[in-house]
Amino acid sequence: MPDSFCPKCGKNADIFYDNVCKNCFIKDKKLLECPAILFSKICPVCGSVYKRGKWSAREEERETIIECVNESLKLDNQVSNLELTLSPKQLDYSRYRVHIDAKAKIKGAPLEIEQDTEVRISWETCDTCSRIAGGYFEGIVQIRAEKRIPTKEELGKCKDIAENVSNRSQEKGDRLAFIAKTEELGEGVDLYVGSIKLGKQICRAIIEVFGGKITESPKLVGQKNGEDLYRITYALRLPEFVRGDIISADDKVIEVQTCGKHVSGIDLETGKRFIENFNDLMDIKKLGSRLDAVSAVLVADENKTIQVLDPETYETVTVKRPDFLGAEAGDEIKVIKTTKGIYVLP
Repeated sequence: MPDSFCPKCGKNADIFYDNVCKNCFIKDKKLLECPAILFSKICPVCGSVYKRGKWSAREEERETIIECVNESLKLDNQVSNLELTLSPKQLDYSRYRVHIDAKAKIKGAPLEIEQDTEVRISWETCDTCSRIAGGYFEGIVQIRAEKRIPTKEELGKCKDIAENVSNRSQEKGDRLAFIAKTEELGEGVDLYVGSIKLGKQICRAIIEVFGGKITESPKLVGQKNGEDLYRITYALRLPEFVRGDIISADDKVIEVQTCGKHVSGIDLETGKRFIENFNDLMDIKKLGSRLDAVSAVLVADENKTIQVLDPETYETVTVKRPDFLGAEAGDEIKVIKTTKGIYVLP
């Protein structure tokens, strides 16, 4: 059988691509093209990356470099079975050399290419960090408590909630979802937030956990493109009652365990668990606190009632026996004296 030869170069060949040998076919083919120098913009403060015309969330630096090269590659439109390896090597603070190793086929002809490109990082402060540095904010969330000073634990939890809400919103692409400043005050905490939307989200999240109420006070601060610009102060008031408070809730006396959208605790008269929607309670007020409890002697246990010594007058007083009581006559128990009478505490 006569040897087949390439009509373009005249050399013998067993396999042809578009009627020419492999060498002639791939001679004018470019598997891929990549500029010798590329540029990437990263914020030195928060690590955000500028790409596709906007700032995006922080990434691992090497991932940013690889993505920069990937997006700059121009592949032949007939490429198939591509195997691509990008190997970045840091040269200094602002430069990476990336080795490109690619294997693919064009119309069945196998091709390989190796190439180096350099990625230069431009360190520029992002829009969010610029706003924070410039003291930018659109709202203030004022966290206080009704008729009391919030506890350190409450304020710490509120700040954690606010940070979590801010982080989640930023992860979803909201560049203004930042807390510009946290101001600790004697009566509570003020959070300066980057957007009105974030202020509302933080308030809703805190109320979901603690309950409470909120009022909004807008203030006109200027105009932009003919539209009024406002800053809004969110006055968030945590509920009046905390764990360990003794309250009168309608016709019941309750030791509070949690107070948020619902009030839960122990009915001190019956010893049964109590839970009600806060807004459904018509008459609610504080009678005291577990911190006010004193020791008293259990004089007698008469099944449905017990007799205890009044801790102030030392007179014998008869009260209902709560389900949780496990003491016996002669034992000391914890009681609290209120305007509604004496109650045994769990």
